[in-house]
Amino acid sequence: MFYYAARFVMWVGLRLLYRVRPSGVENIPSEGAFVLCANHVHSLDPAMLAICMKRRVYFMAKKELFEKAFYRWFFTSLGAFPVDRAMSDMRSYKKAIGILNEGNGLLVFSQGTRTTDFSHAKSGAALFALKTGAPIIPAGISGRYKFFRKIRISYGKPVSMEPYKDKKIKTELVNEVMSEVMAAVVECCKDYEP
Repeated sequence: MFYYAARFVMWVGLRLLYRVRPSGVENIPSEGAFVLCANHVHSLDPAMLAICMKRRVYFMAKKELFEKAFYRWFFTSLGAFPVDRAMSDMRSYKKAIGILNEGNGLLVFSQGTRTTDFSHAKSGAALFALKTGAPIIPAGISGRYKFFRKIRISYGKPVSMEPYKDKKIKTELVNEVMSEVMAAVVECCKDYEP
């Protein structure tokens, strides 16, 4: 309940401060698991992606945000769960797989942190999708976070895991899927007009 109330408040606030322009929202599945894979340019990106679609999404956030009780409650209520970015965090990995196995949406930022560099994508989105069979929805966030400027949120066509379901999950396969997804994310960021 808190999630939807908070999303409404963010929807009103962010729409007042920025000219949010979503497109491709129809590519978000109405039901079932999906991995939303987007670029990450600003701390408001999770909120921007969430207010533009009806489905709830869960997402990883750096563990430092959960150190104080209030923030731990706040971010957890919004669907965030902690990840230790300095190491291979099996707890957060299992949490992400569980979210997808329960038929929910999982937001994964392709580079794992805020950056404008598309060349060093991490493999998380592809690995989660291959493990669960969930489709990947590429998304692009374009524009500058300055008050009353346009922010474009573009959701691309789903990348199905069906062609890979009988293949053994190896590094080469994960990289192949991630390359396809990143090409789609980059495509979502094209043709932006400020």
